[in-house]
Amino acid sequence: MVNVWEHVDPRQEALHFCKIHNIQGTVLIDETSEYITKLGIRGVPHNVVVDKKGIVRAVGMTTPDEV
Repeated sequence: MVNVWEHVDPRQEALHFCKIHNIQGTVLIDETSEYITKLGIRGVPHNVVVDKKGIVRAVGMTTPDEV
């Protein structure tokens, strides 16, 4: 998962999100928005799930069931 947040501690928000939705794995923090810009993402919330090989597997889920 790649996490981008404005005006809050992105690491804490990502950990909180993962805890609430029982998401396990590595969370990347895109502090400069470089990665989401390359993906064409223009707003949040917008989740990107990347597998262990670095392949984007899902983009755009926002509800717990979708994640």
